[in-house]
Amino acid sequence: MTWHYVKIVNNLNNKPLNYHCKSGDNDFGPKTLQFKEEWEFSFYINLQDTTLFYCYFSYEIFHAAFEVFNGDPDHRLDCGGDHCIWMAQEDGFYLYQIKHNENVKKHDWEK
Repeated sequence: MTWHYVKIVNNLNNKPLNYHCKSGDNDFGPKTLQFKEEWEFSFYINLQDTTLFYCYFSYEIFHAAFEVFNGDPDHRLDCGGDHCIWMAQEDGFYLYQIKHNENVKKHDWEK
């Protein structure tokens, strides 16, 4: 079995990022990242490739919620392998694609 990792990075210009991540089996509880702080967790995916982690994010009047990891092979390929690195920026969320060495915008903030 291979370890998989999800990392959340706060790139919101001097603003705290509030978040709450969980799966069907794990609930990490509400947390806050200060500017430039990172948080990472690791896990094994289940044999059916149905492992899913979901996070709710907020800062100031904005919020977003989405899957930060999905065991589906296409999603893992989008991350670039075993590491999904999400960056919160003022215009939305970016996923770092390791194989292409680029950040790709995946989600917008909502009001």
